[in-house]
Amino acid sequence: MDFTLTSAEEAVVRHVASRLRAGTPPTDDDVADALGDEVCPLLQSLLDKGWLVVDEERILTLSTIARAVLSDRGDTGEAQW
Repeated sequence: MDFTLTSAEEAVVRHVASRLRAGTPPTDDDVADALGDEVCPLLQSLLDKGWLVVDEERILTLSTIARAVLSDRGDTGEAQW
């Protein structure tokens, strides 16, 4: 897993995490609708880096390691990756 994230990638991870906490797991289209089409390359980058996982229905979730990283960093709102 690649732990280096750009600020834009971090924003996408936070958005997906927020949707998951709210009980509404997003698809890639949902994220693009919310954040703009320019997010598509970021989604692919996060999939390649191992932060996101996508299922056959295109629903995004955080990888096990990403969930652990987010859990370990707490809810301070500051990036610690």
